[in-house]
Amino acid sequence: MGLPYSDQYAELLGGNAWIKRSGTWEPTHSIHAKDSGGTWRRAKQHYIKSGGTWREVHKGDVYRFQFDLNSNNAGTSAKTVNTRWMECTGSNIDDLQTGSYNTISADSYTFDLDTALSYSGYNTQGGADVYGVVYINSWQRNITIPNITGASKVLIVVAGGKRVMGKGGNGSAGQNTSNTNGGQNGQTGLYVREESILINNGQIAGGGGGGGGGRGGQCTYQNTGQYGCMKGSQCQATYQNFSTSQGGGGGGGIGYPGGQRGTGGNNGQNGSINAPGNGGGASGCGSVAGGRGGGWGSTAQGGSGRGTPGSGGNAIDGVSYINKLTSGTINGGQVN
Repeated sequence: MGLPYSDQYAELLGGNAWIKRSGTWEPTHSIHAKDSGGTWRRAKQHYIKSGGTWREVHKGDVYRFQFDLNSNNAGTSAKTVNTRWMECTGSNIDDLQTGSYNTISADSYTFDLDTALSYSGYNTQGGADVYGVVYINSWQRNITIPNITGASKVLIVVAGGKRVMGKGGNGSAGQNTSNTNGGQNGQTGLYVREESILINNGQIAGGGGGGGGGRGGQCTYQNTGQYGCMKGSQCQATYQNFSTSQGGGGGGGIGYPGGQRGTGGNNGQNGSINAPGNGGGASGCGSVAGGRGGGWGSTAQGGSGRGTPGSGGNAIDGVSYINKLTSGTINGGQVN
């Protein structure tokens, strides 16, 4: 019986002994050894001595999996994730199982490996290490690979033309006063806290920051009139009237989904997956236009009289946990 993932991925992840069958080498999911009493038992680890040193060649006490993300997911509703897995303890040990689950609102409907494992038999495995594949064959808003055991290993594959993206930051509203509101920061594309291998044949990007709203202006009007200045006489007077002029709303950052516009004297534009939104124009009398939203992983437009521009989201938060075999396109910061 095969593993939940391909031989190619098994070689990258390691932890499997290989046997030759009909002239072809293939990975095995379990090794049995005969104990001193003559009984065959499943081995948890298997070692061989090479050059006088014992070396582990097989890990039998590992839960193995592959999750296939085939449906585009902007985090607005539940999406189905298909899975294959193989347990390392219990009544289903070494059986290749298949199933699916739906992403949940607690994760903003995005993919979180910890949640995915809980729907695929892992909670019965006594905290075993996990080895497996997250295969992304779609557009995804944020992928989360949290710490599972600290000794697990995850292969993250982004297929050609597919994307992992952060949400764009919202633009802020334009103001009627000299005060301003800052734009919202873009969100992270890929979050990792477990040892991982990355094959990125597509794009990983942080969302763009939201544009800050513009400050307001004050309009001054002069009107003339008359007033009684002497008995039976009228004198002419000039009066000043004032009104406010609202600044432009900030544009939403590019993202999946794009950031929402900020309202104002002239509203900003929503961001989208294709472009950030422009800021709304000024309304005269010293008011200021809103800032344009940021591109992938980029800070929004700044400038005097606007709120603080939203910062771009990181493409990858947890880059120190990742061995990049194929970097692909990465837009935005790579931190931690």
